[in-house]
Amino acid sequence: MRASQGDWIIVIATVALFAVGVYEGWWMQPQSGDFTAIDGDSLRKDGNDTRLFGIDAPELHQFCAARDGKSYACGQDAKLALQKLVRGKTLTCRPVDTDRYGRTVAVCRDGGLDIGREMVRQGFAIAYLRHSMDYAGEEADARAAKRGIWQGAFEDPEDWRAEHRSGIGG
Repeated sequence: MRASQGDWIIVIATVALFAVGVYEGWWMQPQSGDFTAIDGDSLRKDGNDTRLFGIDAPELHQFCAARDGKSYACGQDAKLALQKLVRGKTLTCRPVDTDRYGRTVAVCRDGGLDIGREMVRQGFAIAYLRHSMDYAGEEADARAAKRGIWQGAFEDPEDWRAEHRSGIGG
């Protein structure tokens, strides 16, 4: 039996919807449970890494300048801040996308608390404006209040990664 033009349109539309679903992460179900912080914008559960959507935090080995000009380990501070937010909590992470490293990119919450939003609000991460404007207001507030990395000077985490590309993930 030969397929009609209408049959082919249905097949192509189905494949296209599936491809968009895969790309946008619609096929993925929210994950709930105990996550651990592996840096300032990434979590791990059961060996799987999840990148927090809409934020970018200093890298683990990144240093920033404090208000007094002295260098401090802002990447480690960001990881510690995220650890405090997630330790002992049951998070629900809703996938939004996957990144170029194959990690799930998700909005993670502890009840009503958006973990990424809180990291930006506290000044331990910046709004990743190239990907989302969701946390731009929190970034502006943290900057005005000089919280976290906004107390002094820092290099944008994306720029820092570009300069130190020897195997560091994004």
